[in-house]
Amino acid sequence: MSDEAKLKDGAEWVDHEDCLIADKQGLENLKKACEVALEKGEYFGNDLGDYVGVKKLESSWFKDLQDSKSTKLANGFLVIGLILIVMLVLVGGYTLFSWIL
Repeated sequence: MSDEAKLKDGAEWVDHEDCLIADKQGLENLKKACEVALEKGEYFGNDLGDYVGVKKLESSWFKDLQDSKSTKLANGFLVIGLILIVMLVLVGGYTLFSWIL
């Protein structure tokens, strides 16, 4: 069995839903990561189990949730791609239907 710290999202277990679950070392690592994030704004490391970091955000971020610019751009490309696929399917279906008749 691995001796690394355990820190997980408890959503996989009914008894631990809506909780972070951890062993003692996992909680110590999370405590250290939170202290660094409070001081410097963020912490990244490989000692947080299933997580890679902790970030401190302004309270206003949680009130006005918005996608980042890159997410909006990616969603735009996704919509354009889906429209093109639908158009190809429609043109292909029309072409196939015209060949059959």
